[in-house]
Amino acid sequence: LFSNKTWLAATKKSLQRNIKGVQNVYTQHSPYLAQTLDALLKGTLTETQYPHLGSEPPTAGAKRRAPVEVIVFMVGGVTYEESRYVSEMNTANPGVRVLLGGTTIHNSASFLEEVKRLPSAGGGAAPPPPPAGEVE
Repeated sequence: LFSNKTWLAATKKSLQRNIKGVQNVYTQHSPYLAQTLDALLKGTLTETQYPHLGSEPPTAGAKRRAPVEVIVFMVGGVTYEESRYVSEMNTANPGVRVLLGGTTIHNSASFLEEVKRLPSAGGGAAPPPPPAGEVE
């Protein structure tokens, strides 16, 4: 308000301060998968929402041990960001191996195409997918 800086200079300084120490501003967002995998490694996921196969159930009051191998399959597809996070997690935790799979790997165009196919707010049904090999 009482400085001699232009609005543009003040905005530039603010943006530089907010992204200081960030390697890539486009990778600041953390996917929901990150929270889920972090909770899995800490042993805090609920059995009812995230059933699993493998080790014996923990005794009363004890935390579940972190798994050694995890397979995550996402119906509807995964994004490059989720794949990047899983890769970084595998590098940071050598005792744990996470395998990520999905029905497709989304980029911005394929994701927006899926959003277009969602039913409208009016409650109509989604249009059927095009036959294999047919281009829309």
